[in-house]
Amino acid sequence: MLISFIIIIVLMALLILNNRRNVSAPDQLMVRPLDIIAVLPPPPPPKSMSKVTSSPTLKLDLRFQGDGPSLNLTKANVTLAKPTLDTPNLDNLTPDLNVQSTIFDWSGFSLKELDQQPRLMTALHIVFTDKMRRSGVRKFKVKLHVLILKSGKVHLKGIKENPYPELNPAIRKLTKKARFSPPQRHDKAVQAEFIWPLVLKES
Repeated sequence: MLISFIIIIVLMALLILNNRRNVSAPDQLMVRPLDIIAVLPPPPPPKSMSKVTSSPTLKLDLRFQGDGPSLNLTKANVTLAKPTLDTPNLDNLTPDLNVQSTIFDWSGFSLKELDQQPRLMTALHIVFTDKMRRSGVRKFKVKLHVLILKSGKVHLKGIKENPYPELNPAIRKLTKKARFSPPQRHDKAVQAEFIWPLVLKES
């Protein structure tokens, strides 16, 4: 027991001596030099050399009324050439007798005023419709208002009577092909106008 007590006292004494050394020993600091690099700010942008000049403001004095701006116009001498027009060739043109004209005379003498009655110089051909054939029609009579020209050509002015109107287009074609002897009055060729009674047979 005594030995153990002595050992404990020795250990405590060593512990106390060790703590005093740690307290009394000064702290050691290590000082190292630092290199300081100064970073300068970027240079400002260069100033533009061009300066914008503001246009001066015009001041108008509107206190007085005038005639306004005037322009001096000079007369220009301009010569226009007349266009040349080619004369159309009318030799190959034939008048359309189905169109009324203000220049052409569409009147004629009656049969009584002529030296003699014009004679039909051409044969007339017409084709009946199937309906007319089934009905047994062999011929029929029409009355045409015609104008016989000095040349003997026939101009149909109107169809006065026709029991079969479906044949009107064929009758118009027929009169265009028909030719008469030239009407004469006092031995001169004239135009004749009359009602032409015509009996049509199927060819």
